[in-house]
Formats: sequence, structure tokens, C-alpha cells
Amino acid sequence: MFYGRRAKDEEMETILEDTEVYSCIGDSCIGWMRKDFVADDLLCPMCGNEMTQEIRVLPKI
Repeated sequence: MFYGRRAKDEEMETILEDTEVYSCIGDSCIGWMRKDFVADDLLCPMCGNEMTQEIRVLPKI
């Protein structure tokens, strides 16, 4: 029987890149989102605080 052994052998390589993100300025909130998906008002969707721009190393989408 064949159970997809090839998929385990040929795993995709994760490509990391510097990505512009906006992160919440609240101390107790860990909310952040990529620049491409941020709302126009730049408010955190989790707590409503303002967000600041920063660079993170994230997988390419």
C-alpha cells in the first residue's frame, strides 16, 4: 500500500523575508498584521489601540 511517502520526502522549503507589519502599542495586547491587510484607521482589531509600523522576518505568502 502507498500512504503518500513522497510528500514527507519532498517537504516545501519555507522562504523567509523582511516584511512590514503594524503591531499594537498596548502592553497587554499581542496583535499585529501585515501592511497589506491593515485597515485604513490603523487601529488594532483586538483591543482598539493604535498600531506602529515595524519590520519582522516572516514566511513569504
